[in-house]
Order: sequence, then C-alpha cells, then structure tokens
Amino acid sequence: MGRSAVNVAALAFEKAAALKTAQIAALDSADIAALASEDIATFSTAEIAAITATALLGLSTDNVAALSTDQAAALKTAQIAVLSTAQIASLTSDQVTALTTSQVGTLSSTQIAVISTDNIAALSTDQVAALNSKTVAALTSTQIEALSSDQAEALTTAQVAALGSAQLAALASEDLATFSTADIAAITATALTGLSTDNLAELSTDQAAALKTTQVAALSTAQIGALTSDQVAALTSAQIGALTSTQLAALSTDNVAALTTDQVAALSTKVIGALSSDQIDALSTDQVEALSSAQVAALDSADIAALSTDDIATFSTADIAAISTTALAGLSTDDIMSLSSDQLLAVTTTQVEALDGSQVEAIIAAYQAI
Repeated sequence: MGRSAVNVAALAFEKAAALKTAQIAALDSADIAALASEDIATFSTAEIAAITATALLGLSTDNVAALSTDQAAALKTAQIAVLSTAQIASLTSDQVTALTTSQVGTLSSTQIAVISTDNIAALSTDQVAALNSKTVAALTSTQIEALSSDQAEALTTAQVAALGSAQLAALASEDLATFSTADIAAITATALTGLSTDNLAELSTDQAAALKTTQVAALSTAQIGALTSDQVAALTSAQIGALTSTQLAALSTDNVAALTTDQVAALSTKVIGALSSDQIDALSTDQVEALSSAQVAALDSADIAALSTDDIATFSTADIAAISTTALAGLSTDDIMSLSSDQLLAVTTTQVEALDGSQVEAIIAAYQAI
C-alpha cells in the first residue's frame, strides 16, 4: 500500500481532496476503510472508478450509503460484482435508481436477495429488464410482490422462464395481465403450479390459449376447475387433448357445455370414459354428434343413459356398432324405439344378445315399424 491506514485517517479533508486518481488507485481496503464519508465525498467519478475492486471492500456501509448518485453510477461492473451483501443492502433508493443497466446486470443472486423491497420498487423498467435470469430466479416472494405492473411487464421472456412457483404465486393478477403470450408459454410447468386459482381465472383467452400442452397437463384439478367458460372455449384442440381424466372431471358442467365440437372430438378416449353422468348430460346435441366412434366405445352405461334420444339420434351407424355390450344397458326403450332404420340395421348380433328383455321387445317393435 502507498501509505499506512493511520496516515490515511490523519489526512485533512483538503488533503484527501487533493489525492490524485493514481494515488487513489493505489489505496488498499484498509486505506479505504480509514477514510471518512466527507473524504469519499470529494472523490470524482473517475477516482471512484479507480478504486480497485479489492480495496472497495473496505468501504463501510455508512460510506456506501453516503456516495452520491453520480459516484454510485461511476462504479465499474467489476466493482459492483465484489460488493458484499452488507454493502449492497446499504444502498439507498436514489443510488439504486442511479445504477446503469450494466451495473444492475452484474448483480449476483446473493446480492439481489438483500436489496430491500423499497429499492426493488425503485428500479426502472430498463433496470428490471437488465437483471440476468439467474438473478431473477433469486428474487424473494416479497421482492416479487414489490414489483409494479410496469416492472412486471418489463420482464423479458427469459426472465419469466426463470421464475419459480413461489415467485409466480407472489405476482398480482394485474402483473400477470402484462405478460405476453410468449411470456406465458415460457413459464415452466412446475412454476405454473404456483399460480393461484384467482389469478388463473384472470388470464386472458389469448394467454390461456398460449399455454403449452405440458403446462396444461401440469395444472392441478383446482386450477382446472377455476378456468372460465371463455378460457376453456379458447383452448386449442391440442391443449384439450392433453387433459387427464382427473383434470377433465374437475371441469364444471358449464365449462363442458362451452367446449367446441372440435375440442370434444380432441378428447382422448380415456378422458371421455372418465366423464361423469352430469358432464355427459351437459353436452349439447352438436357436441355428441362430434364424438368419434372410438369415443362412443369408451362410454359406459351411465353415460349412455345420460344421453337424450336426440343425442342418440346423431350417432352414425359406426357409432351405434361401437357401443359396448355393457354400455347398451344404458339405452332406454324410448332410445331404442327412436333409432333410425340405418341405426337399427347397424346393431350387431352380439349387441342384441346383450340386451335385456324390455330392450329386445323395443328393438323388435322398432324393426316392425320400419
């Protein structure tokens, strides 16, 4: 070191101000620690930038807080990177807002975690966008809560992808409303589980439609149950096809009724088989007509019983032939009597053998009426 810490401490205010940039660059951490805040205040921005990263560690938290905004903005990224968590925590809101985007982008995960919520709220949208993804992932839930909607909107797609479930849970619905469809699609399936049912219900139809199939498959039954009819109707056929049996069971009858015919046709046979009688009953005639023969084959007797005669009338001859022998028990005699001649001719011998006495009488009567 160029002088002892004792000698540095003994420097008069005027003498400290007279130090040259090269002399300041020669100071070590003990020298910097010996300087009073009024001494540091005399340093130009070039002199602040000349302090070595190692020497800067000697700056007390009081002296860090005493830096002018120009001095704070003059710190090189290498200097910012070595600041201790105590030094980072001592920064004022004015100093934080004065930092350049390059400086903010240098902050580490441990450094960002100690920034107060007031200072987080003070970040400009450009500063928020400058945070690296790893740093964003280290933000606490309380820090996320401190973000304004404008700051949330400033998050890049890569930053949104770094958010965890606890962070997503901390976002307000108005924050989520600022997310682009690309942002929504970037949320990991694991993180999406942190989305509250209230916030999920606030997603726009475009945002709901932007969810990837892996994200849809990861939604809890409570989240699925929170979807609005408009959101359900906005889901793509691929998204609908990704629903599991337990998820579909969580859909309200209103939401089942809101499904488009294309969406109904996209439901897997396994999922169709898991529909409750109430959900089957909620299907419109057009929706029933959209069922494939494979889907009809997945229906059980309770499902068939929940269909109206008008619904049954939409079945193609292939659909009729696809009804399982056990599901046939759900056909009422009125349903059988209402079958068209083509539908009657499509009933297989195996199916007839599975009918009970009253159903056999009804099918004979229907044949006679042809």
